[in-house]
Amino acid sequence: MSPSVPSRRKGDARLGRDLKLFHVYRFLVTSYLFIPVLVMFFQARGLDFTEIALLNTVYALTAIAFEVPTGALADRFGRCRAMLLGALLMAIGCVVDYHGHGFWTFALGEGLLALGMTLTSGADSAYLYDLLRSAGREHEYRRHEGSATAAKLVGAAAALEAGGLLARESLAITYAVTAGVCGAAALVAFMMREPAFEREDESDFLHGMAHAARATLKHPSLRFAVGFSVLVFTLLRMGLYLYPTYLDAAGLGVGWIGGVLALMSVAGAIGASRIEWIRRLCGESKLVWGLPLALAASYGLLGRWFAIGGIALLGVQAVANGIYSPFSKELLTREIADSGQRATVLSVESMARRLAFGAFAPLAGFVIDRHGLSSGFYLCAALGLFGGALLVASSVRRRRRGLGGFSGELVTPLPLDTEGGAAQIQPSISAGAAGRR
Repeated sequence: MSPSVPSRRKGDARLGRDLKLFHVYRFLVTSYLFIPVLVMFFQARGLDFTEIALLNTVYALTAIAFEVPTGALADRFGRCRAMLLGALLMAIGCVVDYHGHGFWTFALGEGLLALGMTLTSGADSAYLYDLLRSAGREHEYRRHEGSATAAKLVGAAAALEAGGLLARESLAITYAVTAGVCGAAALVAFMMREPAFEREDESDFLHGMAHAARATLKHPSLRFAVGFSVLVFTLLRMGLYLYPTYLDAAGLGVGWIGGVLALMSVAGAIGASRIEWIRRLCGESKLVWGLPLALAASYGLLGRWFAIGGIALLGVQAVANGIYSPFSKELLTREIADSGQRATVLSVESMARRLAFGAFAPLAGFVIDRHGLSSGFYLCAALGLFGGALLVASSVRRRRRGLGGFSGELVTPLPLDTEGGAAQIQPSISAGAAGRR
């Protein structure tokens, strides 16, 4: 037996341990038990709807302001440290909310929750990609991102169900238990091994953030991936606000809404865990424009049909939600050649998503207030149809350029420090992929 064999087995064992820890971290870190009773909790503590809406604004503005800087910090000081600190800040935010009784105390708690979220956003996906790349297995990223997303959604489903049960005893206890869950996630992050990656120089910290933003705009494939992610994220995030109202209008009791949302999270987990099979079945090009069109169709039908049977259409959106995260992150990460800026670029994309949703959500709310709930679903359907049509047109243009769509395409990533604009992307098609087309 050659000396390299034991070493390779040891490396595989370490990689397997780190992957398991990463999945546990994803399962824990956003398992918020207070989500089903968030509004009721704040009302019980004396806040009105206007103040609750302002708390959402505090959360959103904090996330937008710190999304890119925290991604750059992860690239500079390490992804595991960022994930650990993010989980701790979310735990502290829950403790602040647990003891809070006034708007400004809750604003501090929501700000800490948002800041913790930004530290984990981008850093976790960058960690996974570089962990696999350090072992020469970055081609497995889509599969592992899918299973990690499934773990996250299963954790969310468990939290939704547990939160509803605990809230029968006390609304506040959901925040206390969530603080413990986030603390456990921080402990898991402490146990994770940081993979090797090129860190940004401390003197280039601010320059690196600006450079990552410019590179995202200049790199055509990266810009396309960000646009796709922004569109689908906006459609899916609107659902989180529309689903409970839809279920209530369909005649479902309040006690059942949390259970239905938990089942939707499980459906999303199934979609995420099967991303490899779905990708092979549909091909990348069809998923790129098929996801927004499927969401558009389901929104259109939901706007016309308020009935319990509409839960099946909500299930379609839940599966799309599960597919979206690992699929979009693969589109993004494979275009980032500089591992030292991976978390920063992913944070740029995350900030773009939040800005787009922040602009679209008030418009949808205004339309609903003026014309009723159905109009909100129709507006989402129109956005999905318009965006999907643009993606179909983009796919046609790619075919005319001889790229043959996306399926099986291996793109040479563009270095982020390319001067004078983006270099020409050179696709290479494997023999197997060419045979499939």
